[in-house]
Amino acid sequence: MIDINETIDRVGVRRLAILVIALCFCMMMCDGYDFVALSVAAPAILRHWHVLPSAMGLVFSITFIGLLVGSLFYGWLGDRLGRRFTIILGTCNFGIPVLLTVFASNVQELAVLRFVAGIGMGGVVPIAYTLVSDYAPRRSRSTVTVITNAGYSVGGVITGLVAAAVIPHFGWQSLFAIGAGASLAMGVVLAFWLPESPRYLALNNPTSPKLRRLVERLIPNEPIGTDVVFVAGDVQEKQGNAGAGTFAQLFSGPRAAATIFLWLLFVCDALAFFFLASWLPVVMERQGVAPATASLTQSLFTFTGMIGGFTIMRFIDRYGPIVVLALPILGAPFEILMGMHGAPLPLILTAVAGAGICLSGVHYAVYGIAVRFYPASIRGRGVSSATVWGRAGGILAPFAGGFFLSTHMPLQQLMIIAAVPCIPTALVVLGLGHLYSKHFADTPEIVVTAA
Repeated sequence: MIDINETIDRVGVRRLAILVIALCFCMMMCDGYDFVALSVAAPAILRHWHVLPSAMGLVFSITFIGLLVGSLFYGWLGDRLGRRFTIILGTCNFGIPVLLTVFASNVQELAVLRFVAGIGMGGVVPIAYTLVSDYAPRRSRSTVTVITNAGYSVGGVITGLVAAAVIPHFGWQSLFAIGAGASLAMGVVLAFWLPESPRYLALNNPTSPKLRRLVERLIPNEPIGTDVVFVAGDVQEKQGNAGAGTFAQLFSGPRAAATIFLWLLFVCDALAFFFLASWLPVVMERQGVAPATASLTQSLFTFTGMIGGFTIMRFIDRYGPIVVLALPILGAPFEILMGMHGAPLPLILTAVAGAGICLSGVHYAVYGIAVRFYPASIRGRGVSSATVWGRAGGILAPFAGGFFLSTHMPLQQLMIIAAVPCIPTALVVLGLGHLYSKHFADTPEIVVTAA
């Protein structure tokens, strides 16, 4: 008998896992590029179509409705039909409507296309995190999730750089054409090279020849008998009632409180993060920053977010969620500083960088936290269900931002309001950290040789 979980915990992150992380990282780059493209193109679209920010705020919110729908549907699909199929489907699901965005001529058409693209964008992200965590030992699960999430930020950085280069010469449509081409090409690459999760196969089809081939790649120097049985024992099942991967399992034992805390964390994070993720270039133009520089601030925000994410990831694996507490506490003052009247450009850019490290760092951390609370049998649904609540907050944040921007509220006052969600974020992290240390942190590592 070979226990897949024991084997992965024993061998650690090797060549096959690195391949999966690299492919998901690149897919996340495409997802991040296509999502941020609307935010970066928003000032040009507003000028081109002569519409108010509130109209674009509605498009942002509809995008998040699509993200919510995708998180609901793809979470179920990933646990039912497999991580690999779901990720490939999701990549095509956002690549095609992004390509059609090139031909949009009004806000209504743009909203429909962004809704459809949002379904793919929202669905594929938690399943990608689930797949890479399935290939990682428990001691590195948050780390590989954050590394994969970095692909999203790299894509966002590239969006700002590409926008500054192409929009002034070829129009905002060129930004979407480039992103769609990359996404559809990535879908083909995934179809050829992305493997399925061995944990998923061991739980759902333990006699599959695909599983044997995957295990041979996981432990290439170890003999595997023809009569060996593959299982996927998971000590995290002890945190709830063992059984089928149903939605009710998210509320079994202490996992029930963890699920509620995670949902709250994702909502609070979304309210703080997605206002800036959606409206930062517009806010910067209101601050008097030149349009080309305003586009680049989006890249600065996402790039420094990677610094926050990479800084926090190993601490989460070692000490649990409580280490994230510092990020919202430090992020709020930076966000307020961004709206200070008459602030010089170097100070504004410093504030954007600080807010990126802290608020985007929290956004990295929430996924790294979520994968630690669920066994493989329900990890897809667990992460996706939390993501749904993040999408709900994401619907409200850009819409409210567009409303406040349309009222011409003083920028300093607007940024104070935008910083308010950092307070409940800190409180929820505090509660989640206490729950983790009490019920989940002592889950023993399994280090056993294959039989």
